[in-house]
Amino acid sequence: MKSVLRKFSTALVLIFLLTSSMTISGAEKAPSYEPITYSAEAVQEDLASLYETLQASTYDLFLNTSKTDYDKAFERAMASITGPMTYLEISRLFRPFVVRAGFVHCWSGFPSEAYQQFHENGGRLIPFDISFWEGKVLLSANWSDNGKIEAGDEILAINGTDIHQLLEKLYTYQQGESEYVKRTLLETRGLKGNWWFVFGDFSSGTVHLKKPDGQQIDTNVKGITLEQYKERKKAGGSPSFMKSGRTFEFIGDVAYLRPGEFLNAETQDISTQEAFDNTEFLEFIDSAFTEIARKKAEHLILDLRGNFGGDNSFSDPMIAYFADKPFRIASKFSVRTSQVTKSFWKDVDIPELAEMKQQIMTLEDGSRFEVELAVTQPRTDDIAFKGEVITLVDRFSFSNTSAVAAIVQDYEFGVLVGEETSDTPSSCGALHTFNLPNTEMLIFFPKACMTRPSGDPSLRGVIPDHVISDNPFTQEDEILDAALQLIQNG
Repeated sequence: MKSVLRKFSTALVLIFLLTSSMTISGAEKAPSYEPITYSAEAVQEDLASLYETLQASTYDLFLNTSKTDYDKAFERAMASITGPMTYLEISRLFRPFVVRAGFVHCWSGFPSEAYQQFHENGGRLIPFDISFWEGKVLLSANWSDNGKIEAGDEILAINGTDIHQLLEKLYTYQQGESEYVKRTLLETRGLKGNWWFVFGDFSSGTVHLKKPDGQQIDTNVKGITLEQYKERKKAGGSPSFMKSGRTFEFIGDVAYLRPGEFLNAETQDISTQEAFDNTEFLEFIDSAFTEIARKKAEHLILDLRGNFGGDNSFSDPMIAYFADKPFRIASKFSVRTSQVTKSFWKDVDIPELAEMKQQIMTLEDGSRFEVELAVTQPRTDDIAFKGEVITLVDRFSFSNTSAVAAIVQDYEFGVLVGEETSDTPSSCGALHTFNLPNTEMLIFFPKACMTRPSGDPSLRGVIPDHVISDNPFTQEDEILDAALQLIQNG
């Protein structure tokens, strides 16, 4: 049943492969929003259809938000529709309603055509990217012409409004189980498109900053066009939260393995079967563990930081090299049927998924059933690793990467060092979509939920055994240094 897990893992990673402007290539055909408007009746019809379909199709829409609270939000949204609305206005109304579900895999499509028209009309973006460190909101990049503003400065306020109040507003448009997840998505996606979607054009403004030495300043800053941002982005100057590529080396006598994304490195298009060809990955992993065995290394550092995730047909064989017992990606994987799910699965013709398809197509709409999960056996050959494993994670260890960390922790295959992952190994995913009848807005929702191997259903990330944070504004690698210190201390 690995193919079942492939479909699930693929859906989990989709959300984190969005561009900084939050568009999905080919996923949504957003209708032109100006000068076209939609009547109040059409918008109300779409809102009613949205709520009805979410309830009928999501694995459990009220898992994180009570039906009472959702009903009240529906009534408020419906009452606010008093006249014709543009597509952008509808998007700004519907997005907070959808993400109220509290799932990272439940959101509405980004109004990409409105965003494009904004840029074509000379619209300006807020010229910052941000990072979070020890409760502070820090500038990770300054794309403006103002030389007084530098990466590492703490943002205290923008145009006289406290930065945390502004972030609270942004969070209402972000999907996720917690503020921690929403903060991390803002870091990885960038502030610019998110700011425009919520607040609109940023022609200029006053920024209140606190310098690293404690000095506080107010300074004016102008917004930038998309073309200016692209030009300045090419010149660099911002820290990279995500780490691409595969690395294997020795740090002294300690083996260091950064496997990279659990996808085919030859393609970034996860809509193709080539993305799930693990031949190159398995050759890389095999050569690494062959060298580890040849050098008789006793310690392995597995670095999963800044990793978008991918598919467990890559990660399971890797874990098998150092596992000492059989393991599964989860203790439970449950699916819900619906008309939306059935309309998708009626054309699926994959022999390995025939049993799952049969259940989806024949069970009554709204039924839930559990899928039997594959068990992976540990390796027993000469290159199986019998030493100590330290796994590094951070808040950017997304999707299947957080599942790998949960397997390592729950089966006691090694020790975890770093930050709590923002993505949760017990989560609802396996994305499906539907379009609203009038605006054709694309809605994403999770049709399945899985529980981490330990059986803990809590919507928390993987919490390391040794919690260490890495400061993005220093040259030191605090998390790796802590792991090496643990090894040195025995």
